[in-house]
Amino acid sequence: MDEAMVKYRRLVDLIRGMESVAIGFSGGADSTLLLKAALDSGAKVTVFMAVGDIFFLEDQKAASALAEGMGVELVRFKIDMVNDERFARNWEDRCYICKYEIFQRIKREAQAREIPFILEGSQADDLLEVRPGRAALLDLRVRSPLAEVGLTKQEVRRALSELGLPNWNRPSNTCISTRVPYDTRITFQILRRVEKAESALRQFGFRDLRVRDHERWARVEVAPEDLPRLFENRAKVVELLKGLGYHRVALDLEGYLR
Repeated sequence: MDEAMVKYRRLVDLIRGMESVAIGFSGGADSTLLLKAALDSGAKVTVFMAVGDIFFLEDQKAASALAEGMGVELVRFKIDMVNDERFARNWEDRCYICKYEIFQRIKREAQAREIPFILEGSQADDLLEVRPGRAALLDLRVRSPLAEVGLTKQEVRRALSELGLPNWNRPSNTCISTRVPYDTRITFQILRRVEKAESALRQFGFRDLRVRDHERWARVEVAPEDLPRLFENRAKVVELLKGLGYHRVALDLEGYLR
């Protein structure tokens, strides 16, 4: 058996022993594998998904459709981070504040339902990176079963493919606020402009895409292998982004590094 599937079986067994779990679901590869393992474990599973202005609407729709396809009814709740001054000021604790808000809400709901374990989808590679939101999970005693059994990013995708999940190769994404440099205030207007910008550029078929918002400037990142295609469509890209109010359009020559 492939090592990814060996670890997946361990994951299923781990969750089976918990009996009743609450899962924070985003529709990304990691949380999808976590949800699949929980369903396969036979444990009682309650699935929560945060919605709000900091998330791409397309991603929220895809997550909802995926959960429905897996036979899961989501418990959705709205978070309003832009009106939270601690978040909107956009300091380096931004991700901690957001993650804490989301999982504090899930924890309250779980306690009301007498669910003893709260789970989320961080995998082993995530523990090697600096992630401020990770501290919020630790503070709230949220468990990360994929990391606990040692599943890596590549193994998560291999397991999803083996299990026939449709998003096994879907590009990863983060919330819209990550496109805004620290110390630049996050507003509804900036979030919507970034969302429109990335939506407009998807027509060119870039697998990985980020439009970083530097107020009057847009800085475009695509995967290094897609840089030639971006240059080929340079004039149209500039036209589309200037049409959204950016005065200059810059290209990150290093590209988006996964």
